[in-house]
Amino acid sequence: MSLLEVIPASRSSIFILSFILGILLAFCFEPFTIPFLSIFVIGMLFLLNDFTFYNFKNYYKIFFYNGILFGFGFFLVSMYWVSNSILELDPNLFYLAPIIFILFPLSLSLFFGVLQFFNAYLWSKSNSKIFYFSSMWVLFEFLRSILFTGLPWNLVGYSWSWSLVYSQSVSFLGIYGLGLLTVFSSICIFSYIDNRKNKSYLFIGFLILILLFLFGFFRINNNQLFYSENEIRIVHTYFDQKDKWTNRSIEETASVGSSELITVFPETSFGFNSKVPKNWVVGYLRKNENNYFNSINYMGYTYDKKILVPFGEYFPFSNLYSDLFPENSFVNNNLTKGSKFQKFPDNITPLICYEVIFPSFVRKSLSNNTDLLINISNDAWFGNFSGPKQHFVQARFRSIELGLPLVRSSNKGISGIVSPIGNVINVIESDKTTYLDVKIPKKIKKTMYREYGDLLTYFLIVLFFIIGYAIHRREKI
Repeated sequence: MSLLEVIPASRSSIFILSFILGILLAFCFEPFTIPFLSIFVIGMLFLLNDFTFYNFKNYYKIFFYNGILFGFGFFLVSMYWVSNSILELDPNLFYLAPIIFILFPLSLSLFFGVLQFFNAYLWSKSNSKIFYFSSMWVLFEFLRSILFTGLPWNLVGYSWSWSLVYSQSVSFLGIYGLGLLTVFSSICIFSYIDNRKNKSYLFIGFLILILLFLFGFFRINNNQLFYSENEIRIVHTYFDQKDKWTNRSIEETASVGSSELITVFPETSFGFNSKVPKNWVVGYLRKNENNYFNSINYMGYTYDKKILVPFGEYFPFSNLYSDLFPENSFVNNNLTKGSKFQKFPDNITPLICYEVIFPSFVRKSLSNNTDLLINISNDAWFGNFSGPKQHFVQARFRSIELGLPLVRSSNKGISGIVSPIGNVINVIESDKTTYLDVKIPKKIKKTMYREYGDLLTYFLIVLFFIIGYAIHRREKI
């Protein structure tokens, strides 16, 4: 008997199960991180597709709606905290929070809906669907990371954050490659549950998981941590957004800076003030004529944020809205994106807020002399539960990918230092302004991801499509 034959062959049953599976996928990520749950959820979605394919004539539509409901359940639970930003911006806009709470995950769910539509087109009775499904999933993660400025948040590879051992795989696969093998191994295992002839796929699925574990285990044990003589101070603050730029808050923040050590402060923690000691890495707002930038100042150098948050730091198509609503400050207070080429000390790669979640951007921002990633953030927008934890974890994965230590300074959220293999050396999750003085670990000389980026993932996607096509052709002959 098929695993899903107990489900009534009705649309409503299929839709409810899709929504539940989406919710379950959210529990793979911070702050829940249930081990191996992503393997189960993705495998079940694959079986649900197969069940739909065999039981409904109009399965194209049902695949699409399944994807919408799956994505809605996933983003609703995993990114509910986005609506909190409206309350932080202006409590009087509370009536918008429920709208964003629903519309934001619903808009993101379109990625899963379109993904499922393509899956329906490629689905067949052959095992080609195993390779097509895996490739299409990661292709749409790439698209979600690029379109409309991109939001590569909670990619399926992050579902391994509970295991430092499995997480090591991103040092050669990258986060997208780890996601690809996660989906593929899951489907291989669950294809056997549905079809006992797929013993070889069952073996391949478990073999991938075992090899990823062994790689991570040996990488951790063969990378001894060495520290440089350089010491750095990491400042952590805990101010509500409305209090962050008061003179009292700025003075309290400045009071914990060191006159001797390089001191890293959170994003925009000094308001418009950049007149601080040169050894301070300061987040502030920079005005240049009529333009405003989210910036970092250090040793006389300035870095302007290059990837701005849509609807937070800039409003898409703002010129149009400015003409229609000239008095509306919500659509007119745009920041300006930093230029592509900026001078900054080349031993440090500065990253402001969610710039750190873009793997390719971070990799391309490195110089040959980069020894340290510095990420400053203001996580007061994200609430006190899921958002800040997810942000910190995704920053941590950049260390593993690139073999570089990471220093993170945050208002609210999580501050700390991460080793080049992703181990959290020291961390602050305090409800007051405080600091850490830490020594900086030495970087790992190279990682495959730092050298080649996502090339291996691109190769695997193309290879999977070729294998899928070959299997489909052979079954038809």
